[in-house]
Amino acid sequence: MRPELNLDNLRAAFHTFTARFKNPDDPLSPYLRLMRIDKPAGTWLLLLPCWWGVAYSAQYFPNLWYMFLFAIGAIVMRGAGCVVNDIYDRHLDAGVERTKLRPLASGEVTLTQALLILGFLLILGLLILLMFNRATIILGVVSLALMMT
Repeated sequence: MRPELNLDNLRAAFHTFTARFKNPDDPLSPYLRLMRIDKPAGTWLLLLPCWWGVAYSAQYFPNLWYMFLFAIGAIVMRGAGCVVNDIYDRHLDAGVERTKLRPLASGEVTLTQALLILGFLLILGLLILLMFNRATIILGVVSLALMMT
């Protein structure tokens, strides 16, 4: 018998999934929290316009491979953005009640480790981008200029 799909079941599944990131014994926990994997709202804000574009451009049915690439790319690039934010704000975050427990501000992750994670995420994002067609790759590269301003 399949479990019923309702909001309470989805919340329970999400909380079970995110419990891993709060486990102090898990060696990946600080890095996943640095990427804000446990807070998916930003990923959805990045992902949904991508999916809308894929669906809008489809003649009959959206390309599931592109939708998958956009999903992984959204997680990776949103994580990279969170790491960059924490690197820039690490001294400020340490003095703010709401952000003082972030992995970089609290010292759980060093600046060197954060830079290594950032490099890994950016390389992974580039590899994902290179799986698209030429027009998408060009748009992706051009969008970097907008993102850095």
